[in-house]
Amino acid sequence: MIVLGLSGALTHDPSAALFIDGKLVAAAEEERFIREKHAKNKRPYHSAKFCLESAGVRSEEIDCVAFPFAPISLFRPDRWHFAKRYWYAPDRAVSAILNGNRHFR
Repeated sequence: MIVLGLSGALTHDPSAALFIDGKLVAAAEEERFIREKHAKNKRPYHSAKFCLESAGVRSEEIDCVAFPFAPISLFRPDRWHFAKRYWYAPDRAVSAILNGNRHFR
């Protein structure tokens, strides 16, 4: 099974990783190719291309493309971390508790 993992396209540090039969074959960050620190709001185009080329895999051979996403439970301390950051604005603190990090809404 060939899995291409793509990360960071919504925020910063976009990257790609290629797994073949559960083993990491190649991984790279986009900033290394475009020479832009953290590569904010960029897609991991060059890093995905590098992973495929270094492993000799064509796009048709990929079985699965994975994107990271982890919802934060209301009862975990992570959720309350965002609320504490907005102690000076109660309306934003309540919004942070209910919505979590606004980047991952």
